[in-house]
Amino acid sequence: SPKSPGEEFLHAGTWVLLHRGNAGGIDAWGSGVVVTVSSEGSHAPNLFPLVSCGTPATQDLYSVGCVAVGFLPDDLTFGWSTYANASITKGVRVFPSVLAAGRYTASSHLSLPFSDGKTQQPFYCRAAHPKGSRSVEVSNPGSNTVTSAITIHPPSREDFEGPYRNSSILCQIRGSRQLPAAVRWLKNGVLLKDGVTTEGSVADSKRAYITNSWATVTEAEWDAGTVFTCQVDEDVRNTSKALECGYDPSNNNEEITVQVVPPVFADIFKDKVAKLTCKVTNLPGVEGLAISWWRENGGKLDTKMLPQVLQPNGFFSVDGTATVYADEWDKGEIYTCKVSHPELLFPAEVKLQKTPSRNAKAPSIYIFSPPSEQLTMQESATITCLVKGFNPPDLFVRWLRNGEPLPTGDYITMPPVAESQPAVSYFTYSSLTVSGEDWRAGNIFTCLVGHEQIPLQVAQKSVDKASAFLDGFTEAEEDDLNNLWATASTFIVLFILSLFYSATVTLIKVK
Repeated sequence: SPKSPGEEFLHAGTWVLLHRGNAGGIDAWGSGVVVTVSSEGSHAPNLFPLVSCGTPATQDLYSVGCVAVGFLPDDLTFGWSTYANASITKGVRVFPSVLAAGRYTASSHLSLPFSDGKTQQPFYCRAAHPKGSRSVEVSNPGSNTVTSAITIHPPSREDFEGPYRNSSILCQIRGSRQLPAAVRWLKNGVLLKDGVTTEGSVADSKRAYITNSWATVTEAEWDAGTVFTCQVDEDVRNTSKALECGYDPSNNNEEITVQVVPPVFADIFKDKVAKLTCKVTNLPGVEGLAISWWRENGGKLDTKMLPQVLQPNGFFSVDGTATVYADEWDKGEIYTCKVSHPELLFPAEVKLQKTPSRNAKAPSIYIFSPPSEQLTMQESATITCLVKGFNPPDLFVRWLRNGEPLPTGDYITMPPVAESQPAVSYFTYSSLTVSGEDWRAGNIFTCLVGHEQIPLQVAQKSVDKASAFLDGFTEAEEDDLNNLWATASTFIVLFILSLFYSATVTLIKVK
């Protein structure tokens, strides 16, 4: 700023201070210091990505960069991170800023081994500046661009012929980098938490990364037309028996149908509430759809509409759910599902009420240790839980090891089957398979059964190696005792016969 009349401002531009000319003055800046004077205000940078335009000289090096343009003052800091927001410090180079037309330009370069670069891309270049920070995504496809793809493969029919009557659906993700997000599986639109296995990404010979994920499917689920969905980010793939084998539209009932599904005992026992489900199927679209649950006295329940699910026939289904207290449901109160849709001439109403079971009975529980023939092979051990004589048929079976719940994928429970006709009682069995080492280690395995007629609604039976040995030892003792008695009986009979024979011969001789 001017100190005295006639003193002028420095004009905009760049000045190099060679020497401060006042005699006896202090050279505070020093010779050669660059001083920039601009008539413009401060400016935030514009940030642009830099990628390789051709084939790099070596396939072992991965390079990307970014350039910040038009910022002022010269106070800018670069930073690099991966798609997973992990900071990068190695392989980063920052070039000095350059002044042009009163503003600065600077650039930064990132060099990594090719395998690391392809794994961690896209990268994010960030430029921090007093007037505002900027961020830009940078990816370098190079000469070997890999097209991302998701494929889903149906289960093998041969696998259904195994003892558990189940198989697996494969979802394969192929991309230029390791999978950043988890694979989500859905069964008829509901998130699948059990029976899902996802492997880590593996690089192939073409520098693509392959990720495999499997979902377990039973033969009954597949034959029933259950739709399985593999979801990665926003991309989804669907499969079902009808979609894979072809669907016959002539057999389709295209009318919108409304069905009510009563709550299952397992949910009531776990959450202490009863979930009411209203299933609307064969919807050409969900726009304008309204689902609501009502009490018999007219009170409306809080109803939640679940996401739409694609049916094998190309239409959609939507579930509307509401919850009530378990004791209200058990008392037999009546609930009504009301559905309206532009394709329905009149709103549909369907009632739902708990039906009292005739001949209600609590189940009997029996647990069986692995057969000795299987233990001899020392490969695996199968423990069986037989549940019989119960009514109504709704119950649940869980397995525990040393008091801790086991994953549902470790065992299979058959649907309840009527023991007679008419159905007065039902039976089912559950089979748990463990390793031979797990069984020989003496762990305690428990079959936990829940049913509404059981006192406290739950009962259990346990088995381990020691108890199975004692049972087998007792049975062996009984067998030995029976054999000994049979042998002794034979000798007694023969002895009596010999005495009778001797007496008869002596009597004849005396006569």
